[in-house]
Amino acid sequence: MSNQINIVSKRKSPELLSMGGKDKDGNLYQVDNISLLKNGKRILPVMGEFHYSRYEPESWEEELQKMKAGGITIVASYIFWIHHEEKEGEWDFTGCRDLRHFLELCRKTGLQVWLRIGPWAHGECRNGGFPDWIAHMDKEKVRVNEPEYLGYVEKYFGKLGEQCRGMMCKDGGPVIGVQLENEYGHCGGPADPQKGLAHMSQLKKMAIAAGFEVPYYSATGWGSYVVENETLPMLGGYVDAPWATHTKELPAGSNFLFESYKIDDNIGSDRKSHDGRRTTYDIYRYPWLTAELGAGIQPTSHRRPYPWPEDTEAQALCILGSGGNLPGYYMYHGGINPEGKYSTLQESQATDIYNNLPVKCYDFQTCIRESGELNESFGRLKKMHFLMEDYGELLAGAEVHFPEVQPESPEDMHTIRAAVRMNHEAGTGFLFLNNHQRGRKMDPHQDFSMELIQEEGRITIPHLSLKTGECAVIPFGLWVGDKRLELTNASLLCRIGERVFFYTNLEKPLFQWEGEEGNVVVLTTQEANCAFRMADALYIVEHENSCLIEADGRIYLLTKAEEEKLTVYRENGAAESITVSVSEPVKPKSEAVFLREEKDGDGKLLWREYMLSMSGFRKEAVHQLYASVDYLGDRAEVYQNGLLVDDWFTNGERWHVGLRRFGYPEQLTIRIYASDNPLPCSYGKEVYYDLPVENGCELHSVELLPEYRIAL
Repeated sequence: MSNQINIVSKRKSPELLSMGGKDKDGNLYQVDNISLLKNGKRILPVMGEFHYSRYEPESWEEELQKMKAGGITIVASYIFWIHHEEKEGEWDFTGCRDLRHFLELCRKTGLQVWLRIGPWAHGECRNGGFPDWIAHMDKEKVRVNEPEYLGYVEKYFGKLGEQCRGMMCKDGGPVIGVQLENEYGHCGGPADPQKGLAHMSQLKKMAIAAGFEVPYYSATGWGSYVVENETLPMLGGYVDAPWATHTKELPAGSNFLFESYKIDDNIGSDRKSHDGRRTTYDIYRYPWLTAELGAGIQPTSHRRPYPWPEDTEAQALCILGSGGNLPGYYMYHGGINPEGKYSTLQESQATDIYNNLPVKCYDFQTCIRESGELNESFGRLKKMHFLMEDYGELLAGAEVHFPEVQPESPEDMHTIRAAVRMNHEAGTGFLFLNNHQRGRKMDPHQDFSMELIQEEGRITIPHLSLKTGECAVIPFGLWVGDKRLELTNASLLCRIGERVFFYTNLEKPLFQWEGEEGNVVVLTTQEANCAFRMADALYIVEHENSCLIEADGRIYLLTKAEEEKLTVYRENGAAESITVSVSEPVKPKSEAVFLREEKDGDGKLLWREYMLSMSGFRKEAVHQLYASVDYLGDRAEVYQNGLLVDDWFTNGERWHVGLRRFGYPEQLTIRIYASDNPLPCSYGKEVYYDLPVENGCELHSVELLPEYRIAL
C-alpha cells in the first residue's frame, strides 16, 4: 500500500557526547547522538543568522525582537575579521562593529547566541572575511598550523575574547555555542585530512584560551574536516544555488524529499575541492543539526533565483520531518555591508572569488529583509517554530519512519511525500506531509488516508487533502490537557495553557478523541501564518506584513496599515477583537527627476541617474519609511551626498529601501544600470532569473510606504 508507514520502534540507544557545560544559573547543556539536551531533557531550539556588522546598531534591539517574535531562540552570527581589522593593527569595534553591545542586546532580548568566529568565514564577504593582508599571504601557509598564521589568529581571537568577556553563558552571558572555521576542507584548507583535523583541534584550543568556553563547539559538516568528539557537525541546504557556475535552471532538488540525514551537494559547489561526499566523522554518531538551512538566497550578478515562500517552508519542514533537531537558518535576517576604510567589503571576482555580489546589499530575500520588513516566509516558518517550542521535547526524541513506497526521485510529482516522527515512549506521533517541489507542479491529493502500522495495531488517518504546494504537520496520540486526541487531519500550531491551536483550510476538520473532547481552536492556514504569541495569549494580525514585538514589558504593533484588527485568544473564553488605529497617518510624497546619463564610445547607454525628492511627512510621525522602487535595468544604486549607501541586483521584485538608517533624507540619487550592461564576469551577459524581468534602463516610480509603531 503506497500510503503505509511502519512505525515500529528501532530502539536507537542514546549515547552522550563528550561536550557540554553549565550556564551561570546552573542549567546543564549536553548533547547526545539524537539531540541537544538541557537539564537532561531534550530541546529543539531554532537558530537564525543575523550579522550585527551588516546592520545599523540603532535598530539591533528591535530587529532582535522581531526575530524572537518569529520563534528564533538562538541568534547565529559570523564575526568577519576584515570588519574589525581591515589594516594590520587597526582594530575597530565601534558602531555596527560593536560586538559587545550586540551581545548585550541579545541577552536583554532573551536570545542565546552561537558565534561563528572563523577565522575564515565566507558569508559572501570580501576574502571570506580575511583582511587583505592575510588573504595575500602564501595560500599554503594560511588555514593550517603554520606559526606565522597561528600568531595572527591568536591575536585576532584574543581581541574577540576581550570584547566577549563575561558574555559566555557560564558567566551569565548569551553565548552558548561557537563555530570554528567554515567549510574547511570543502572550500579551502589542506588536501591532507590529518593536517586539517590537526588545525581544527588547534583552533579550538586557541578559542578556549581566548575565553570562548561554551557548552557547544561546531564545524561545517558538508565534506569538511570535523574532529570527532570535539566539534558538532552542522549541515545545511538551500533551495537554489546562486553561486553555481552556470546560468541554467537547476534540476529538482532532494531537499524537498523526506530522507534520512542528507548533505546538500549544491552547497559551496563553486569552490569545493572535491565531490562534497568526503567526511571525517561518522554522521550517525551525531544529531542532525543545521547552521545553513537557507531561509533565502543572495542573488549574484549571473544568477538571480527567487526563493518562493513555499520553497522555504517545504524545505524546512522536510528537514524537520526527516529527523533534523536544530533548524539553523542562513540568513534569517538580511543586512547591508558596512563601509570599508580601504576597500569595499563584498565578495567579488576582483578578489579571486567566483561570484559578484552587490557592494552594499545583503538582503538574502529572507524572512526579515534588509529593510527590516517581514517576508511571507517569516509567517510560514513561524508556525513550525511555535510547534518546536511547545512540543520540542517530544519531537527531538522522536524516531523517524518513512513510507514503504517513496518518491522515485525529486522529479516524481505523483507519489505522496510523507514521514512520521514517533515518540514511542510518550505514544505521540507527528505525520509530516509535503506537496511542494521547487520549480515543479505536484499533483493535488484529495481525500486520501495514511495507514500507520504500530506494534499494538494500526492507525488510519482519513480525509487528508493536499493542494499543490501545501505542507502539513498532523499529530496523533496527542494530549490536550488531560484529554487524549487519537487523531486529526488538521495541522498542529501551538498551545496556550491547556488550549491547543490547530490550522487547516478544510471546512470540517476531523478530531477523534479518546473519551471527552479537549480544548482546541482551529484557525485557517492564513490566520496561523499571521499568529504571534505574546505572554499568555495568541494574537492574530490582519495584515501578513504586520509584526508584534515585546519591548520593556509592553506589546507593540509594527504596521503599514492605518488601521489594524487583531484577534486575541487566551487559554479560555471566546476570542477577543482589538482594533488599533494610527493617530496621525502621513501621506508622504516623492518626485523623481532625470539628472544625467552615460554612454560608451559607441553610443551605447550604460546608466541613468535620477534625483529622488521626498516630502510631506514629519519624522516623528513615522516609525520607518520605505522607498518602494520600480525600475528597469540590471541593477540599481542609491547615493547620499555622493556616497554609495545601498544597491540592488534586479530580481523581479520591487526594491525596498529603508530610509530611517539614512536619517530620512530629503533627497537621494538613484542610478540605474542598463540591462545589457551587467557586471563583467566569466558567465558573459546572460543572467538567470526566476521572476519575469523586463529589459531597459529607466526609473518608473518610487512609492513611499510609512510604517507605524503602536502600543497595545
